[in-house]
This record gives sequence, structure tokens and C-alpha cells, in this order.
Amino acid sequence: MKNIKILSTSDIHGTLSTYSYIDQSIKPQGLSRYSNVVKKNRERYECIVVDNGDSLQGSPLLTYAHRVKVKPHPLALAFNNIKLDYFNLGNHDFNYGEEILLNYIQDLNAKCLTSNVLYKDKPIGQTQIHMSNDGYKIALIGLCTDYIPHWEKPEHIKNFTFLSPVETLKNELKNLPKVEYTIVYYHGGFERDLETCKPTEVLTGENVGYELSLIPGIDCLITGHQHRSIASTLNSIPVMQCALNATEYMECEIELPSKSTQIKLVSMSETEFDPHIEEIIKPYDDKTQIWLDQKLGRIEGYDLTIHDPFDARLNKHPYVSFINFIQKEVTQADICGTALFNQALGLKSEISYRDLVNNYVYPNSLVVKEMDGKTLRLYLEQCADYFTIKDGKISVNPMFDEPKPQHFNYDMLDGVDYTLKISNPVGQRVTSLTFNGKEVEDNQVFTVAMNNYRASGGGNFHMIPPCKTLLEIQRDMTDILAEYILDKKIVTMTHHDNIKVIL
Repeated sequence: MKNIKILSTSDIHGTLSTYSYIDQSIKPQGLSRYSNVVKKNRERYECIVVDNGDSLQGSPLLTYAHRVKVKPHPLALAFNNIKLDYFNLGNHDFNYGEEILLNYIQDLNAKCLTSNVLYKDKPIGQTQIHMSNDGYKIALIGLCTDYIPHWEKPEHIKNFTFLSPVETLKNELKNLPKVEYTIVYYHGGFERDLETCKPTEVLTGENVGYELSLIPGIDCLITGHQHRSIASTLNSIPVMQCALNATEYMECEIELPSKSTQIKLVSMSETEFDPHIEEIIKPYDDKTQIWLDQKLGRIEGYDLTIHDPFDARLNKHPYVSFINFIQKEVTQADICGTALFNQALGLKSEISYRDLVNNYVYPNSLVVKEMDGKTLRLYLEQCADYFTIKDGKISVNPMFDEPKPQHFNYDMLDGVDYTLKISNPVGQRVTSLTFNGKEVEDNQVFTVAMNNYRASGGGNFHMIPPCKTLLEIQRDMTDILAEYILDKKIVTMTHHDNIKVIL
């Protein structure tokens, strides 16, 4: 009998250190803590160490590294010091385009598992057969959600093709040599409840974890993308998923040849950080801190700090108006829409880069669509889906909290006045919609500015992609915001109480 531990991370989103850029405190997180986890386990067990994707985006340090094209990549340096064995790609790993991604892969010593993504018609990764010290063969198969083209900037993925994870897995299993154990890494989540098997979301294909679990020949399924803490059994196989930002990791101990499997999630708080990893990161962090602390300018007229995120959405916060204000100034669109991201704290009167990247965490660009009044209503109806009624009060639709927080899929628009009556049936909640004081007509045409994620239909906004694209500004929103503030030095914005959300 042979016991092997498989240690896995997923959705670390650039969290290399224990340091939090949001509140500048030390947190129970980061690859520096995970490094000690790996070291201690390798002293006692034969280990396989795997990352399941969405590692390349999400922290100010990596944002800075990408902007100045740091080489070698700091994330690759950290993973190489941990001696990562294999990695899978996630959707956010494509956020900075082909050059950044390919250089990162080149800098890594680990092998890429992702077999359903083609680069110039050839798989960017492949299934690996890991030979244990005792000669047991373990197959590791990597898959990524194929929904990426619905979100990502086209220029970032022009040379990539995304194949069905389900069909790819069937083919990979069919062509596998004889092995003692097969583990599948899928950067995507579960589309159905693990107990009732009922759909937990619109079955778009973004998440197909449940469908994958039905395919014969899998001994363990590791998932990601949804940032859920899961260690369970589904369709008779162990399934796992962990929280984001390297706050926990997944441990799978297998006994061969019996295939007996023990799984668990372990908090990073249970281990100290590795000072060597922190030392590797420090030169990059020092430069990041200087960049973050650059003062850009000042906002006058309104308090943009956010104390209650729900109230900031229920009663449109001035911070939202600020983002829309700059979008309108830059694009001259009739209407602008933006969302309050999950962890947005708002802005102080004196604004630095740190403030912007802590609030606008995604590398979105800006798109202007041509939209008629009928489509605009459909857009707002989808926004209204964010709310429900609980105990006689307006509250957040549970679908936007579970299985994954997605408050970023509620947009608030400036340029029109509208009312959402939440007690009305779904699809009939927009009870008034006016532009310049007049009711919007179905055939009336507007220019509407939004981020590229929404423009591509992200968040189930399927009515938007067919609309004609009039303008694309191929720069990150944080850059657009920063340049505007730098140019003006003092920003005197406008804020309109134009949205009514009522029972």
C-alpha cells in the first residue's frame, strides 16, 4: 500500500503574501503560508502539488507587474520556489492578454494540464501521467470553463480556442493508458445543488462540474471559479473546491492501489508564513507600494466612502455616480452603467492609485453600445433580478450570494431616470423609464457606456452583445479613471438620485 498526498490551490488571485493591500494588515492567506504547508507535507509524504487556475489576476502587486511587464513573473517565482508540479488555467488568467500569459507559462517550471484550450490550434497543456515513487500511475487531467469568450476581450484570446470540457474529458479518458488513479482539475464550478441536483443557476455552460461528475472513470474532481468551500461526495466520487485568495487549500490523500481517498479543506491560518517567499516578493512589493501611493487628485462635492454596500446599491451611492460621471466624460455616451464590486470601499477625497485598484479590481475596458429603448428595458429588468422581497422588505436575491457572491452583476445607470418595483412579476419590474423627462420609446436609440464584461453579456445580460458596438477604449478602467483625475486634479462631479427601488 502507498499513501500519496495531493495538495491543491485554486483562485488565489495573485495573493502571494500575507499582507492585505486593502486594509494593509496581515491576513491568514497567501502563497508564503502555503509554501510551509508544502514543505511540511513533503517531509512526511510523497506529494503532488497542483494549482487550479485564476492565479494571474486579482492583486495590486500583479496589476503592477503586468503593467511594467516584470520578468521573471513574481507569481512564477513563488510557485517555482514552492516547487509546484502542475497547473491548470482559469478564466482570469487570460485577463492580461496572450503575451503576459505565455511569458508566465514559460517562467513556470510546472507543467500545464489544460487540455481543452488550444493556442494556435494546439493544446496549451496536456494530461499528465504522474509516476509515484513505487511505480503507481496517477492521471491528472486539466480543464477550463469554455465560457471565457463571453467575458474576455477578443484581442486577448484571438489565438485561443476553447473546447467543451465535457467532450474533452470524455476524449481524454478514452485515450488514457492504464493508470491506478485519475484526478480531474476543472476551473469551473457546479451548476447544480450537490444534494438535490437541482440547477442553482441558469445553465449557460459557464459551470459544468455536476455534468463532469457523471462521466465514468474519474476518481476525484477538483473544481474552482466559484470560490466555495466544498469537500464532499458527488455521484460516488470525492469533489472539492476552496475559497479564494489562498485562505485555504485542498488536501486529498489517496491510498494505492485500493483508491481509498480522504479529502479535507485546511485553513492557511494553521501555518506560519515562509520568510523566503516573502523575501522573494519584497522587491516587487516595494515598487508596488510606491506606485499605489501616488496621489492623483481630489474629489469635491460628495463623500464617496461606502459604509453599507447593500444601501449603496438600494439607494445609488455617489461613488457609483462618480464612475458613471467619468465614463460619460470620456465617451460622451447618453447613458452609462456600472456596478459596485463585491469588496468596494469607496473613495476618500484625496485619491491614490491604491484607492482605485482596491475598488475597481478587474482589468475591464470601456465599451459604448448602440441600444434601443426596448433593449434598455430588458437590460434594466435583468438588473432588477438582483433584488427580492424577504419578510416584507427588499433584500438581495440569494442567487447573487450563493453559490458565489456576484454583486458585480447589478448595474446602476446614469443618464435615465427609472423605477424598479420589486413586488411585480419578473420581467415587469421596470415601471417607469424616462430620458430627459420623457418616457423612453421602444424604438428610441441611445448610446450606452459599460465595461467590456457587461458588453460581452457577462452576468446573463444576453440582450447586450447583439447591440452594435460604437466604441472600444482598450485601456483598463483603473487607467481611464486615473488619467482623468490626474488631468483634472480637482474633480467636481454630479450625483443624481435617478433610481428608485421600491416594494
